Amino acid sequence: MSKGDDALRALRTHLAGLELPDGARLAPERELSSRLGISRRALREALSRLELEGRIWRGIGQGTFLGPRPPEEPARALPASPPTDIMEARLALEPQLAGLAATKARSEHLAAIEQAVRRGAETVDLQSWGRWDAAFHRAVAQAAQNPLLLGLFDQLQACRARAEWGRLRANAATEAIRRRSVAEHRRIQEAIAGRDPAEAHAAMWDHLQSISAMVREALRAGHGWSGATALPAEDPERPAA
Repeated sequence: MSKGDDALRALRTHLAGLELPDGARLAPERELSSRLGISRRALREALSRLELEGRIWRGIGQGTFLGPRPPEEPARALPASPPTDIMEARLALEPQLAGLAATKARSEHLAAIEQAVRRGAETVDLQSWGRWDAAFHRAVAQAAQNPLLLGLFDQLQACRARAEWGRLRANAATEAIRRRSVAEHRRIQEAIAGRDPAEAHAAMWDHLQSISAMVREALRAGHGWSGATALPAEDPERPAA
């Protein structure tokens, strides 16, 4: 059993013993790692695993809480949109987040991004790959350290959930596409770790263009979004970082 598995088991046992209700805030990472006798890096990886499972959620400047993330207020939710519109919005937002991450990410952000890339490369089933893919993109958004932009990112993620994204991915994300996506994630990770905002911006732009191409092909094949939508132009010119 790996150190990561040991840390996850220790954290699960600790939380079970607390018998706290959903919504309760956990102790800070430094205190938790001391209590459990594990490194903070191992603790963060265990917390990420539990967050993917919906057992905890973390808010910037708020802490770590038990239970699933509370839903957004209806008045703040963006309208349901077709995947092509969502991809246009992602292309406008996420390359900028990657560029900011390259200049502002702290060590814990870099570790979270690296973990998501590594675990995405290790997964063999589509569901786990999808979770680590989402974890990677959110880790990059968090590394940008801009709460307003992170809020926009989370709204787009909520739109993806309402746009039948899971069915679209199931029909379009072949093994070859998943391998290519992992390689593109690694390029983004390396640019952010190398503190190269222009390369991080370009790498994220290229990655999202790959996803856009997958979306267009899936829609042409009749998968995913059931409403009428116009397909975007192929590969628009990359904006300056």
